[in-house]
Amino acid sequence: GMWAPLAFLAAYIGVVLCMLPAFLLNIAAGAVFGVAEGSALVLAGATIGGTLAFLLGRTVLRASVARRVAAHPTLSAVDRVIGDDGLRLMFLLRLSPAIPFVLSNYALGVTRVRTRDFVLAIPGMLPVIASYAALGAAGAHAATGKGALPIPVLVLGVIATVLLGLLFTRMTQRALCDAEARREV
Repeated sequence: GMWAPLAFLAAYIGVVLCMLPAFLLNIAAGAVFGVAEGSALVLAGATIGGTLAFLLGRTVLRASVARRVAAHPTLSAVDRVIGDDGLRLMFLLRLSPAIPFVLSNYALGVTRVRTRDFVLAIPGMLPVIASYAALGAAGAHAATGKGALPIPVLVLGVIATVLLGLLFTRMTQRALCDAEARREV
């Protein structure tokens, strides 16, 4: 019904704030709403929930989050190099599964990243969001007998997603290393 998108959005924001696995809702969005509308709802929920978590990490929960970030080498590196290249690095972090989205929102709140860069980089998650939504939509089609994707196409899609995830992780790690090396010079 007409309340379903709002209920989904509220649930997604809650999942992000509670740091629960958001990808499950992403798959459900594709199954229930289709790839396009499901992806749009997930992006809206990720933007609102992520920004709220970021702001909580920057204010109310700062001391607790700062202790945890100090123990995470990748997040510590992000804090050291975020400065002038913040938006690019944030976008790469969103493309990469190197740091889980729900964890990074709070953690990035204690870094020097600007709120504007944090929000502008969230659409970097669109390839991942669309992949999960497509998986959910394909599952819904298979369950209803409306013509699921052939197994070879599905397997190829999963392999491509994993390879892209690894590529984006490597690109992000390289960008962090390069930025840290420039900072030390």
